[in-house]
Amino acid sequence: MQAVAADLSRYAVYGLTVESAFPLGTLPAPHDDRPAAVRILGAPAGTFAGLDAGASPATWYRHAPLADGGIYFAVPDVLQAIVGPDGRTARCAPAPEGDPRSFEANLLNFVLTAALTLQGEEPLHATVVGVDGRAVGFLGDSGTGKSTLAAFLLARGAELVTDDMLRLVYDAGEPIACRGPPRLKLFDEQARLLLPTAVRDAAFNPMSGKLLVEAASSGEAGVRLSALFWLGEAPAGSATVTVRRVQGVEAVRILLASTLHRDHRPPERIERQLRSVERLAKAVPLFAVAYPRRHDLLPAVADAVRRSA
Repeated sequence: MQAVAADLSRYAVYGLTVESAFPLGTLPAPHDDRPAAVRILGAPAGTFAGLDAGASPATWYRHAPLADGGIYFAVPDVLQAIVGPDGRTARCAPAPEGDPRSFEANLLNFVLTAALTLQGEEPLHATVVGVDGRAVGFLGDSGTGKSTLAAFLLARGAELVTDDMLRLVYDAGEPIACRGPPRLKLFDEQARLLLPTAVRDAAFNPMSGKLLVEAASSGEAGVRLSALFWLGEAPAGSATVTVRRVQGVEAVRILLASTLHRDHRPPERIERQLRSVERLAKAVPLFAVAYPRRHDLLPAVADAVRRSA
């Protein structure tokens, strides 16, 4: 058994083992003694001296590259963190009056994603659900409806695989979607309409406007990914749902735009990203789904996804 520091606990998430000085209450313990991919440590006093912890002009969080190749993150009223240049260690500090559930969710979303990209992986901005025994993923910018469509499917018997961050591994050439934390992030209106009995008393963070919504999932570590659906812009003046297969250069472009932590682009990463998305484009069909963002059309969207997957 691997030796673990007395103040660290071990958790399983995204097909990885994570050691953390902070309790991560939604995550199970690992089933094996594999080494930790990332260690999440407390930050000594003065760690963030001179760093701006406010929201950036473009986003509600703060991100800054450091001189040693590490990454600084801050989510106002939630956390500050520095990820080491090799992505193996992150030093974190929760906001003094912050909600521990918001801290955990942002830690797993932002800090762990940065750690994985610094380690050479390419996680995607995607939500994945299990539908009729198949895992399907939804791609798109924030606000395009990934979590809303997933919540609609969950309310009709689908199971959550991961929300917002998709880590893929390959088994005999087959892409496996690794399971994330058992929760969705939804705006209050969508949560009340689609999953009214789910727990939703914690905000993802004070500035995003989204709530954390409980979503049950199975104990499988990963599920084979059958198809990806890109939720592009809603068509103007139409009430129809259209699905088309996307291939070639357009598929590569969409998948590149779906990689996470995109503002960290050293030259070696660009080549790595191209290899990663080209492999995925060959292994999994990608479809573009266009529909007006209306709740009454969600059944038709869900049917179109099921037919295409």
